[in-house]
Amino acid sequence: MFNIKLIKIHMRQNYGYLIILVIALGGCGAGGSNSDTPEQANTAPQLIGLIDFSIDENTTEITTIQATDAEGDNIIYSIEGSDSGLITIGSISGELSFISPPDYENPQDSNQDNFYEVTIIASDDSLSSSLGIIVTVNDVLEGSNMLLIGNSFFRPYAEKLDEMAIDANFLDHKSTIVIRGGENGRAINFWNDSTSEEHVLIKSKLDQGDVDFFGMTSGSDSENRTEGFKAWIEYALQNNPNVTIFISLAPFDFPNGDPNGTRPNWDTFAAENGFSSIQEMFNAYINDIVHNEIVDQLRIDFPSTKIFTIPTGWATFNLYQMKINDLLLDQIDMFGPRETSIFTDQKGHQGDIVRETGGLVWLNSIYDVHLRTNDYDTGFQTDLHTIAENIMDLHDPNYKQQ
Repeated sequence: MFNIKLIKIHMRQNYGYLIILVIALGGCGAGGSNSDTPEQANTAPQLIGLIDFSIDENTTEITTIQATDAEGDNIIYSIEGSDSGLITIGSISGELSFISPPDYENPQDSNQDNFYEVTIIASDDSLSSSLGIIVTVNDVLEGSNMLLIGNSFFRPYAEKLDEMAIDANFLDHKSTIVIRGGENGRAINFWNDSTSEEHVLIKSKLDQGDVDFFGMTSGSDSENRTEGFKAWIEYALQNNPNVTIFISLAPFDFPNGDPNGTRPNWDTFAAENGFSSIQEMFNAYINDIVHNEIVDQLRIDFPSTKIFTIPTGWATFNLYQMKINDLLLDQIDMFGPRETSIFTDQKGHQGDIVRETGGLVWLNSIYDVHLRTNDYDTGFQTDLHTIAENIMDLHDPNYKQQ
């Protein structure tokens, strides 16, 4: 019986001698093999994929970690590092997630900067490899539940807010929009038509008790200008004691006059009422009627309720004047298709450029979004963000949301 240890020594000292000896043993029929295939060396698993991940706050799922093993061995995942106590990984699945949903306003990572750093370990039970990763937690702004009632001049901004709020990361934003045309969309007429489908819908939404903002359009057709607003606020407060109320300030209609002759164009309309321009007349309407006669009285009637106004109508008047002064950077007509005009009809319904600007005014008024840094794409070359920002800068601070 040959000494294997001796063969190994001879391998190091005299390779040629070993070959002759092995051949000789094979020829003697000693049961040896004529080939000797060395075992494949084991290698560590290889982690693949990204090292930076980003998730929204209040969620837990991050990603699924993947690793490969050249020998096909089973891979076991584990986690370590400064923030490993906050994150878990499936030992077999590689599913990486937070143990508890992270809160952007209350970061728990070691640096308290919403950057969570951990090291992923992939092992085949013999060798292992590691990969350091960073998980960034994004701020998700708290949206509000809104009930918005008005007419066709009000509707575009209520709908635009839905789009802009989500774009600005207010992912919880939601609204119920109830619309009726013309004077029927005023608060007083929604209230008086107590058997109408819209009246019932508004009450049913308020009855649920989860309305954060209750928005109505300006306008009244009674001697008591606050009557409709007061009736709805009283009803809203029964189940929504912390509701915030706003009134959107609509522009005057018929910029070129009523074709039936009941209303002159804006310039004549303003002059007949003693104003030098339609803008001066609108400003007086806001201050003397909406603010002084309506909002101030409502604040007296409901001292614990926040009530403010949104100067939406200035989007119409400012863009109208910019068109006259040839200051728009887009090819915009005064009347025509919605996509390329200030007005879509003689009534004065708003084209897209007005809708986008007014929507930004609402976004700033309600959610306090900084328009200078907001990156919502309006689709126009004209800087509508700056126009909206200027409108808000000029709005009386006493009637902004505090």
